[in-house]
Amino acid sequence: LLLSIQDSFARPGVRALLIYPTKALARDQFDKVKELGEAAGLSVAIFDGDVSQNERGNIYERPPDILLTNPDVLHYHLGWMQSRLVPLLTTVKFVVLDEIHLYTGSMGTNVYYILKRLEMESGRFQKIGASATIANPKEFAELLFDTDVQLIESITAKRGPVHFLMYYPGMRSKYSMIVDLVSMLQVGDFKTLVFGNTHSEAEVLNMLLGDVGVKSMVHRAGLSKKYRGDVEDDFRSGKLPVIVSTPTLELGIDIGDLNSVVSMIVSITRLTQRIGRAGRQGQESVAILALREKDPISSFYRHDPEKYFADIDAAYLEPENEVVGYYQLIAAAMGGKLKASQFGRHKGIIEKLVEDNLVRVSEDDSVRIIDADSARKAWRGYSIRGIGDTVQIRLDKKGLGERSMPMAAQELHPGAIYLHGGKNYISVDFKYTPGLGRATVVPHKDRSIHTKPLYSSMPKILEIVQRSKILGLNAVYCTLEMTQTVDGYVKKETRSGNIVGRADLTIPLIYTYQTRGFAITAPEPVKSINDYVAGKYSTLGGPQMTPSGLYGGTFHALEHVLIESSDMLTGGGTREIGGVSMGDSGIIFVYDGSPGGNGASKLLFGKLDEAFRRTKTILEKCDCNTVDGCPLCTYSYHCGNNNSPLYKLGALESVEMILSKVETTVDTEGYAGYEPLV
Repeated sequence: LLLSIQDSFARPGVRALLIYPTKALARDQFDKVKELGEAAGLSVAIFDGDVSQNERGNIYERPPDILLTNPDVLHYHLGWMQSRLVPLLTTVKFVVLDEIHLYTGSMGTNVYYILKRLEMESGRFQKIGASATIANPKEFAELLFDTDVQLIESITAKRGPVHFLMYYPGMRSKYSMIVDLVSMLQVGDFKTLVFGNTHSEAEVLNMLLGDVGVKSMVHRAGLSKKYRGDVEDDFRSGKLPVIVSTPTLELGIDIGDLNSVVSMIVSITRLTQRIGRAGRQGQESVAILALREKDPISSFYRHDPEKYFADIDAAYLEPENEVVGYYQLIAAAMGGKLKASQFGRHKGIIEKLVEDNLVRVSEDDSVRIIDADSARKAWRGYSIRGIGDTVQIRLDKKGLGERSMPMAAQELHPGAIYLHGGKNYISVDFKYTPGLGRATVVPHKDRSIHTKPLYSSMPKILEIVQRSKILGLNAVYCTLEMTQTVDGYVKKETRSGNIVGRADLTIPLIYTYQTRGFAITAPEPVKSINDYVAGKYSTLGGPQMTPSGLYGGTFHALEHVLIESSDMLTGGGTREIGGVSMGDSGIIFVYDGSPGGNGASKLLFGKLDEAFRRTKTILEKCDCNTVDGCPLCTYSYHCGNNNSPLYKLGALESVEMILSKVETTVDTEGYAGYEPLV
């Protein structure tokens, strides 16, 4: 690449853009790239939000041959006609995206558009993606780059031996198990990086480690840059023996030497990334994967651990995401060079912008901004890293952080306990109008309790995009309108997970958004329901169920296990998708959890046959003796109906019928009269 850059000189300007997914990673890699570049006679600079005005002036006056940056900077400057950076990009011949596997979901769709907007300025350039952990590199890169791609593979590894352990909690909670493991590692003076998958998991772990005397600090997005920097410095210097992190530290940010990694369950792809943080100096290291105690996929790997190592992530995105496209095309039009024909496949989005009186299409095919103030307001209020409406979190009239809808309503409803920076808060007020939200929190002393929302989701099919025959199911992939209603919550003991209380919201929180997903109709398990009614299963534990509850419980349980069992097929996509079964109709919807869609449900749509096989395995292997199943098979932590009703034997019979290719069709209009179960 360096030699190609040397050969591309024609006039002054940036030859190569190295795009990193985060500002921190770009800064971490800068010195290495600069050393290599200067050895080849090439100048190197970095451009991000922390670059001073003086440094920017030097870049504008003397453009480097190689520029390191991030997608956020490009998104901003490509939409600003007065930008002094954009003219420097007209000479770009090479664009390199590092850690390309991270550009999945909505973020990937944003980068898809940003690259197209960059081409509007610089013409065509060579696109290069780099990743050490991706199952479908060629397929995904062709989707992201919107062009044919040549795959180049290499195997290089220079590191010490890693001792890998997979732990199952047994009767303990996952938190108690991880606290015990980290405590033991500290006895052996291991420098340890602990990964949670969400900010709440990381905060809870950090709190519990402190309770047993382990010195740790949390590192996650949403905390101040100074706070995170102090955590990194203290760990690097040895003052801090343990960091509890969200995926923010999966990337190659320099935090010094460490010799142990403990991670909550993720795919083997992401675990490889996390394990890669340890043993970089050639020393031996320990890597521990912590399975969950009440989780079907953990139970699946407990019985068949070898399958875990075969489940390499496939990356995904949804180029047809109309929410992302709407804002990205506003930004493209603000740059002044947008032609309608350049985005022919997104013609409907341009028509929507015209309908909203934001742009007009001229006779020469140019797309021009009409209402500059409204366009600028929409562009500046849009974040490429979160496309739901933003809810500001306020403490004593000061900003504490922010969350995006619809997740904000689930985490910050009145009465919700919220962890931030190792401190406990409780939400006392939540106000939301389209485009704007605010949650008010106050300190909360009780650290032994956390909350879980109770909610429902109602789908509405707006358009059928694709019809497919999967086994015997006539399935549909479609554009959906989802209405989420949060109407209550339960209180749980943090250590045990036991429910200790339930409360209803005075005013339910309702949020409607458009997304993508698919629908199937599961076969009716007539035999197992007749057997239950006849008293054949009277010795089983669990709740007493009516015939209607048996049907609804069958499809509700099947939806739960289908989504949980597919977690590793979608690269951990259960955090990106939701599911809802429509009462006793047999119709099940699986949908992208972010406005506009993120591509996770479409990825699962293409792997449903394998997902159903795993669903059957989970239901068969679990030896619980209850009608409704248990946390190892049918229960879901994400359930908005408090895991009721569920009928395990019905779900098993139904999935066996699916795998034997029993044929069903989806009634795309008749589902609306049924009660949704999530």
